[in-house]
Amino acid sequence: MECLGPQCAAMLLDWLRARAATPGGDEPPARGGPTQGLLWTAAPYQEDAPAIRTPAQLAGALEHLQYAVFRRYQNQLTRAERARLDNSIDNALFKIDRYLVQLDPAAAARAEGEVRALRATIREGRERVERQAHQARRADLKLAQLATLTAESFEEFVAELFEALGYEVEPVGGSGDEGADLRLRRADGQLAVVQCKYHKRGVVGSPELQKFLGTIHHTLSHKGFFVTTSTFSIAAEKFAAEHPIELIDGPRLVELVQQALGPKARRQTEPAWF
Repeated sequence: MECLGPQCAAMLLDWLRARAATPGGDEPPARGGPTQGLLWTAAPYQEDAPAIRTPAQLAGALEHLQYAVFRRYQNQLTRAERARLDNSIDNALFKIDRYLVQLDPAAAARAEGEVRALRATIREGRERVERQAHQARRADLKLAQLATLTAESFEEFVAELFEALGYEVEPVGGSGDEGADLRLRRADGQLAVVQCKYHKRGVVGSPELQKFLGTIHHTLSHKGFFVTTSTFSIAAEKFAAEHPIELIDGPRLVELVQQALGPKARRQTEPAWF
């Protein structure tokens, strides 16, 4: 039967009133067919609720946990945002565990598979964050020692810095490096190459960047990073602005180390030759 105008609105209002007056309103309504049942599968997760009490609330908690885990480990966040998400994840897991022990074994087993997968994702995310923090601390220590590093040690420092920033890093080096010292891969699959030039003095000019651009194209990379302890000429900066090349000099290295260490990191000193 077709529902038009005020009659349809009145029927919808009556249905909402009847649902509000029915005990256990979080559950799918008994009437209305399978489509209505799907609409009410999960109840919105209540962060401040002391416990989970219904299957619908459990479904809502699992949806909330999936999103919180994704946002925590796949996004760039402030320290405060990370802390809030860590607390939210721990609280949701605590309430889910308390609810599951109240269920019969068959019902609990159905939910435990999903919870187990989420715990594995959380564990992998926390291990990755800890590795990046460790690499950032190592890079910070080496930053103050740049004036005493060898060219090889400088490449190791740059590799550790990019790892701390979330890249997968593969050293290249050797006679067949084709102008690249490192290969990088981001989580989204994009590829990049890095060339490291360790100079205490002198300026990197555009001819070196032109050669590096050939390396970027030859390796089928999306971008190139040219890293030096020196500076770049104006011509080099203009050339890089027109091509997929990011220039990283000494002061920019300091900024990247601070970024890897987190928003509250502040360097007290810089390498003496800056």
